[in-house]
Amino acid sequence: MTSTADSELEAALAQAMASRLRKAGLVGRYASARSDLGERVLALVRSGSGAYLWGLPGRGKTWAAAHVVREVVEGSAPHGRVPARLVTAKALLDMVRDGFNGGDRGALARVERVPVLALDDLGAETPTPFSVETLTALLDARYAAGLPTVVTSNLSLGALRDLWGGLGGARAASRIAGMCERIEVAGEDGRRLHG
Repeated sequence: MTSTADSELEAALAQAMASRLRKAGLVGRYASARSDLGERVLALVRSGSGAYLWGLPGRGKTWAAAHVVREVVEGSAPHGRVPARLVTAKALLDMVRDGFNGGDRGALARVERVPVLALDDLGAETPTPFSVETLTALLDARYAAGLPTVVTSNLSLGALRDLWGGLGGARAASRIAGMCERIEVAGEDGRRLHG
C-alpha cells in the first residue's frame, strides 16, 4: 500500500473507533480517559467482577469508569454491538421514561445485556418509586446474568440504601454488594486542581 492509502485507512479506522466510543457513551474528555484507578477496576471487570466507586464529587470516579469502558471498546472486535456502555442513572431513567412516550423502548433491555456497564452517579436521581424500581430491576438483571458492572456514586452503599429506603433500597444495596468491590475514592477535587 502507498502511504496515502495507509493514511486513509488509519483515518477511517480512527473515525470508526471514535464512533464506537460515542455509542458507548464516551464523549469529549471521557473518550480518552486514563487512570490508575481505572486500571484497577478494569482488572476486576476482566475477572468477571464489578466495582462500586464512591466518594465526594471530583475525585475521579467517572474518569475511572470511562477508562474501563474505553479499554473494553478499544480492545473489542471492530464489528457488532458495542461491548461496554457508560450512562448516568438519570439519563437512563429519562430514556426509559421516553420509551413510554413513543421513544426508544429498548433502552433498559440494552443496558441490562451490555457485557460491561458503567452506571454513573447512582443516587443523584430523585428516589421516586419509578426510579428505585427501574434501577433495582437493572441491578437484578445484571446480577443474575453475572455481568460486570461499575457503579459510581457520591454515596456510600449504606447511604444509598437509606436514601432509596425500604425493600427496594435494601435489595439494590445487596445486589451491588454481591457483584461489586466497594472502593472509596478520596483525595483532592481533581476538577478544581485542573479546571
